Amino acid sequence: AFDADKLKGGINVRLSREGERFLALDGKTYSLSSENLVIADEQRAIGIGGVMGGEETGVTESTRNVLLEAAYFLPASIRRTARNLNLPSDASYRFERGVDPGMILRASQRATELIREIASGQPAKEIAAAGKIPANPSDVSLSYQKCDQVLGLAIKPKRIDEVLARFGLTKAQTAKTRPAWKIPSYRRDLQRDVDLIEEVVRAHGVDRISGTDRSRFTPSSAADHSHDLESSLRSRLIAHGLSEARTSKLIPRSAIAFSGNPIALRNPLSEDHVALRPNLLAGLLDVLDRNVRAGAEQVSIFEMGRVFISPEGREERHLGLLLWGNALSGPHWRSHKKRQVDFFDLKGAIESLTIPDLSFRRGENVDLALAAEIFLRDQRIGFAGQLSTVRIAVIDAPGAAFFAELEAEPILTAEEATRIFREIQRVPAVTRDIAMIVPEKLSHAEILRLIESVNEPLLESVQLFDLFSGSESNLGPARKSLAYRLTYRDRSRTLTSEEVTAAHAKVRERLQRELGAELRE
Repeated sequence: AFDADKLKGGINVRLSREGERFLALDGKTYSLSSENLVIADEQRAIGIGGVMGGEETGVTESTRNVLLEAAYFLPASIRRTARNLNLPSDASYRFERGVDPGMILRASQRATELIREIASGQPAKEIAAAGKIPANPSDVSLSYQKCDQVLGLAIKPKRIDEVLARFGLTKAQTAKTRPAWKIPSYRRDLQRDVDLIEEVVRAHGVDRISGTDRSRFTPSSAADHSHDLESSLRSRLIAHGLSEARTSKLIPRSAIAFSGNPIALRNPLSEDHVALRPNLLAGLLDVLDRNVRAGAEQVSIFEMGRVFISPEGREERHLGLLLWGNALSGPHWRSHKKRQVDFFDLKGAIESLTIPDLSFRRGENVDLALAAEIFLRDQRIGFAGQLSTVRIAVIDAPGAAFFAELEAEPILTAEEATRIFREIQRVPAVTRDIAMIVPEKLSHAEILRLIESVNEPLLESVQLFDLFSGSESNLGPARKSLAYRLTYRDRSRTLTSEEVTAAHAKVRERLQRELGAELRE
C-alpha cells in the first residue's frame, strides 16, 4: 500500500540502478544493485519488490488516497534480494517461498472490500494490470497400480479419486487406469505422481499400512551406493579407534588467516560464520580445543564432509583426520609408559582404510612442520603430517598434533573397484635380512622403490625392522643404518637355498651399485 498523494506520476516495475539509494520503512537507507527489483514512480524507487516499501510513500494517519499493489514475484529473485541487502521481512518470507498467483486479483479485491467496510473508502473505477500470471502447474498422471505398489496397500480407485478431489484437484483425462489430474495454482508442490500418492496416504492414514517382511517396491539409486561406501570407510576408522566429528561448513573470522583465500559470505550470520571452509582443519581444531579444555588426554577424530574451493566455488568431499595426545587413552596391561601419538599413528589410521595402491611421499605444506603427500597410484589425493607450531598455537593443546586431509571421491572410486582375493599360501616362505649404511638424506621410500625395481619374481615383501642414526651412532657424519627383512616365496613349490641366495644377491648388488649402500654382514 502506498500513499497515492506522495507519488510523482505513474508507477512501474524495473531493476534498480547500481548504487541507487532507498529509504525503507524500517528507517534504514539501503544501497541497491542492478539485480534488485523495485517498484518506482517517475522519479525514484518507492518499494523493493516483494521485500519492503519505502518510507517516503508509506501510509500514515494523514493518508487520504491509497494505491494498492498486488503482485507475484519469482521466489529466487526475492530470496536473493533479501539476502544481499540483509533485509528479511514478513513479505520476503512469503514471496521467497512462493505464493499462489491465482490469488493476486482476489487478494486485491478483498483488501478493497475491507477498506470500504472499515474505513468507508471509495474504490477507483478501474484496476490497472501488467505482466503475465504464471501458468498453472502441468497436469500429473497417476497410475492406480503405481499407488498400490509404492504404498504396499491396495486402495480402491474410487477412494483415491475422492481424496484428490478433496484436495482441490480435478481430472483432466478420464483414463481408466492412469488418469491425469489438473493441479490448482496454490499447490505447486505437486509435480510428480509420488507427490499425489503422498496426498493419498496422508488422508487415508499411514497407520493403516500394515508391515510386511518384504517390500514389493525397493527403489535404489547411485546416492544409496555412495552412502554405503562412505559408511564402510567410517566403520573402518571407528574400528581403528577414531571418533567421527561433524563441524560447521562455515568458519570464523579468526580462521581465515590460516585458510588461504576462502569464499566469504556477503551477509555473515556472526563472526563465527563468515566464510565457507576450504578444508576441514579449522573445524577439527575447534573440536580438539573443546576436548582439551574438557580435560581429554587423547583425541583421535575424523570428519567426512564438503569443502569449497575458491575462486570458482567448486564443491568437493574430503576426509580429514586429526590425532593428538597419548597413543593410549589410559593405563594398559602391556605397558604403563605413556607414548605420544606420532606420524606413524596417523599413517596407520589412513592405511586402515585398506585402499589399494595408496602411497606416501615426502612433501611440503604451509600448515605442516613434517609433511607427506598421499598418492593413489600416480594421482595426488591429499597430505598428512605434523601441524606446525604456529597452527597449533591458536588453541590450548600442549604437544604435537597430526593432521591428514584426503579427497573422498578417488577413495570411493577405488573402494568401488572389484577386489581380487588370493588363495592362502600353502608353500613356506624364506626370509633374508639386509643391513646397510646410507646417507642420512636418502629416504626409506627411495630404497623401497629401488628394491621393487629389481623386479625379482620370487620377492614377496620388504619390511623395515631397524633404524639407527644420530650423533651417538659412530656411523660418520650424516649417515644412518637401516635393516630390511625380505621375504621370498614361490606359489607352487618350496624354494631351494641356492635360488634364494641368487635372488637376494641381485637386490644387494643393485643397492651397492645405484645407492652406494655400505652393506653390513
